[in-house]
Amino acid sequence: MRAEEPQSAPLDRAMRAIRPAIIGVAVFSFFANVLVFVSPIYMMQVYDRVLSSRNETTLTMLSIIAAALLLSYAALEKIRSMVLVRAGLRLDALLSRDAFDAALQSALRNRGGQHAQMVRDVDTVREFVSGSALVSLLDVPWAPVFLAVCFLLHPLVGLVALSGAVALFGLAWWNEKLTKGLLVQAAMHGAASYANLSSTLRNAEAIRGLGMAPSIRGLWEAQHVESLSRSVQANDLGGLILSLSKFLRAVMQVCILGLGAWLVIRQEVSGGVMFASSLIMGRALAPVEQAVAQWRSFVGARSAYERLARGFAQAPAQARPLRLPSPTGEVAVESLYVCAPGGRQPMVAGVSFKVTPGEVVAIVGPTGSGKSSLARALVGAWPATGGTIRYDGNRLDHFDPDQIGLALGYLPQDIELFAGTVAQNIARFGPLDDAKVVAAAEMACAHGLIQRLPAGYQTAVGEDGVALSGGQRQRVGLARAVYGDPAVIVLDEPNSNLDGEGDQALVDAIRLLKQAARSVIVVTHKPGLLAVADRVLVMHDGKIVREGPRDLIMPLILGSRVAAGPQPAPRRAVQSV
Repeated sequence: MRAEEPQSAPLDRAMRAIRPAIIGVAVFSFFANVLVFVSPIYMMQVYDRVLSSRNETTLTMLSIIAAALLLSYAALEKIRSMVLVRAGLRLDALLSRDAFDAALQSALRNRGGQHAQMVRDVDTVREFVSGSALVSLLDVPWAPVFLAVCFLLHPLVGLVALSGAVALFGLAWWNEKLTKGLLVQAAMHGAASYANLSSTLRNAEAIRGLGMAPSIRGLWEAQHVESLSRSVQANDLGGLILSLSKFLRAVMQVCILGLGAWLVIRQEVSGGVMFASSLIMGRALAPVEQAVAQWRSFVGARSAYERLARGFAQAPAQARPLRLPSPTGEVAVESLYVCAPGGRQPMVAGVSFKVTPGEVVAIVGPTGSGKSSLARALVGAWPATGGTIRYDGNRLDHFDPDQIGLALGYLPQDIELFAGTVAQNIARFGPLDDAKVVAAAEMACAHGLIQRLPAGYQTAVGEDGVALSGGQRQRVGLARAVYGDPAVIVLDEPNSNLDGEGDQALVDAIRLLKQAARSVIVVTHKPGLLAVADRVLVMHDGKIVREGPRDLIMPLILGSRVAAGPQPAPRRAVQSV
């Protein structure tokens, strides 16, 4: 069992992993920036030696040497780019899986929110590491070196270059102060508008059918316009500062050439020094100017990094548990309390019951009685806030989540199929085993239904595939729930969209599961499914108010007020005589 890591471990681990690559790029930057002096030195030699001596051999040798060194410079630039691209891919490989898991945990803890933002933030940080912005950042420390060389050429040249660098740094600081808040707000409003748009499009039928499009569009446009407004303000300010930096850079070039010419006239420097000063000062100011131009990228990457740090810190720290023996079907629920994600009011309060292998237990009750909340807790979709759920004596939270997920079958109340084929959905997008897929469909009595689809098991479903009816989705979802021969199957309102044929197929499927000694827990509000149940639990206000054998509970459900639930009765177990 792995020791529990700090919440920020994924981010820290990823940054440590790419640190050698960043250090290597910094070393390459050293040699690349040294080679930048090739052009100024070449120019000085041509002006001061070649032109005065008119020696073509010297010119040829200088040109060959300069060309070779500049070729080395180009190779170093290419190597820097390649190393950073691969560092970005390494960062993505180390972070993307943890970001996905953290987003999934966030979605389970809170049904609202922008859960996919962490995955997008990984992309943002990767693009920053792989792009030219980081190269510019690594070149900034070399600005003082080039400024020092300017002072060596002539103190006045150094002062002019230094004043330009200070002015550009001031513009960069001003850019940060003016645009940081606006860019963060624009990103927040933009993410919120896209999250709402995604939710809206999932309910397109209701929006069209109820004539809600103008109202919903107005809500989305308000957020979208707010995001655009902040972005435009930031771009306007950033554009102003970028224009000022370009103007300043051009002015500095004019100043340095004018100063150099004046110094040449006074015979304090040579003509080669005049042109070399212009090149070196340009190189000193270039990283700062590029930083101003790419400031939005800096701010975006920094914000993404901070969100990732917060997201990993908020994700529950989990040690990888031992792989316990797979359950055989014995379920024990003891004094269970369950709250909705982000809520404090218990949806399930003090529930206790047991299920033995091969037993079918039906859970009934009025709307809002806690049936679906209990079903979600039984498969770990919602955490228990009190009490325990045990499978074969082992607590649910002691199992490896991936392991227990494969050992359980679950059909949620709101069934959705993922983009892919019917076979992939049934196989839970794991390795396809044709025999197991067909066996699961036959166990769910859905084989005939699937055969009637346009491409059978290879029919594409999901957003880009065939639009299945609610009943068809439920029957394919049932096949997915029983795939892999799980020991415990939890069905939440499995017949809410079924017709008569589907109801009968569901009953037949539950009987087959019972014959296979599988434990089945069925949440339902339709009396028809009770005929196949061994025991019935009646819930009201999050509590079990009656439980007992089916034949003794069914008359009470059909003939008393318990099913409607105007007043919860004290829980009492009905014993067969």
